Amino acid sequence: MRTDFAERVRLTGEIDHATYELAATPQELADLDARRRQLDSAWETRPHSRDWHYLNTAFRTWAYAPEHGRQHLEWARYYRDEVGQDQLTAVQWRSIEQAQELSGNTFDVPYERNAPDTYRCAPGTPIPKFGADRQRPPIEHQR
Repeated sequence: MRTDFAERVRLTGEIDHATYELAATPQELADLDARRRQLDSAWETRPHSRDWHYLNTAFRTWAYAPEHGRQHLEWARYYRDEVGQDQLTAVQWRSIEQAQELSGNTFDVPYERNAPDTYRCAPGTPIPKFGADRQRPPIEHQR
């Protein structure tokens, strides 16, 4: 399933590239689309069709709404690690990972790094002044 899905994603990218970059003929596009649909139909008739659909949904989420994908992943990790209840099967965990990898959204944003600096924002901490408002030591003129 993993290899077939990666091939499906590759074919989709190839169709987009052939359409917009190469100005492919309608027959060439139809051949690529037929190969992609053949993969879909083969998996939709197998016993693991639900896993194929889950992988498709995970990929679309990571590709077109990556923030939702991250939220879902954080939710699943929280329930697994903090609550002790794993809500996903091993196949679903791997599907989420593969979908994230294939979509190119594997970066992890450390939100703490992007949060306001707690020292500078703490109450009672003086705010430094810049420019004309800055207090400068008096200039001593030597005579």
